[in-house]
Amino acid sequence: METMNELTVYVQEKAKAYLEENGEVIEKFPLSIVDFVIEHVSSGCHFPSHFTEANIVSDLSKGKTTLAMACIDVYSKVGAEGQVTHSENGISRTYDSAWISPKVHRNFPNYATII
Repeated sequence: METMNELTVYVQEKAKAYLEENGEVIEKFPLSIVDFVIEHVSSGCHFPSHFTEANIVSDLSKGKTTLAMACIDVYSKVGAEGQVTHSENGISRTYDSAWISPKVHRNFPNYATII
């Protein structure tokens, strides 16, 4: 059974590998981004209060590569945090979301119920 720390390390290393595959070399992928992504996705899952860390990690582990790609999504917006459009030096970018694309959440369970 994987722990939250092991999941975090895996996502951090996978995100770094994605960057390196695209020619960007960094010593270590920022842990703050990985923590933010995991926290953001976890809160969107609305895990039941009786879930243990093992339950949460089990569900999140099913989308490890998606978490890594969400980290890349956030990393690519450094300098444009909170913006959906950004222009700099004649280059304009438009983002689906200011932080993490809502499409990422579709890959994870949502335990919210309607009463």
